[in-house]
Amino acid sequence: MITRQELSLTASGCHSFPSLSDRNLTMRVQEINQKALRLIHDLIHYKENILKEVSRGTLFTFNYPLLLQHIIREAKLYSFTIECLMNNRPVPRQGLLGTPEFWNQIMMEHSQFIRGLLDPTEEALILTANSFALNYRQLLAEANCRDSMVNAGLNRRALEETLALRNFKSAGAKGILNGEIASIILPLLADHVLREANHYIRILEN
Repeated sequence: MITRQELSLTASGCHSFPSLSDRNLTMRVQEINQKALRLIHDLIHYKENILKEVSRGTLFTFNYPLLLQHIIREAKLYSFTIECLMNNRPVPRQGLLGTPEFWNQIMMEHSQFIRGLLDPTEEALILTANSFALNYRQLLAEANCRDSMVNAGLNRRALEETLALRNFKSAGAKGILNGEIASIILPLLADHVLREANHYIRILEN
């Protein structure tokens, strides 16, 4: 519904990119943002409740607790961005896009999830996924180091690593759709992690 409302936005009857100076358009954008913010807050609360119940042993799910934490962090990044826009506050780059540390952790966890959701017979793919997870863990450790020599080139290395991971995810998504890879990975999840790798690549290249 929100996506359809966004696509319907026009300024003064013009179907080109709308001008934010149009008062009616500004009000409509504000309404959509308010609706999105309410939904994301409800969604975060829902996810946090699931995580709490899973941690207590009163709810059972096929989702890893780490996966629940993972999607909560992503939702909070989105919420922060919308809140800045709603309150006419400048959105810091790390708030709009997330820091390299944020996305390195996301990519590390994607690799861990892939490793854990592959069929045990897919030994080569499991080893490859584990290798990616270890490489991102190293990037995260080095990002916390105060030695400037160690930190030099981290973004370049993150880009190289993410390009390789993107290719791995792309091949994996095709293999899952074609029934060539044994796993319990849903095609939609495979597509999701691939899109996030492409998103991080765009951040690193800008």
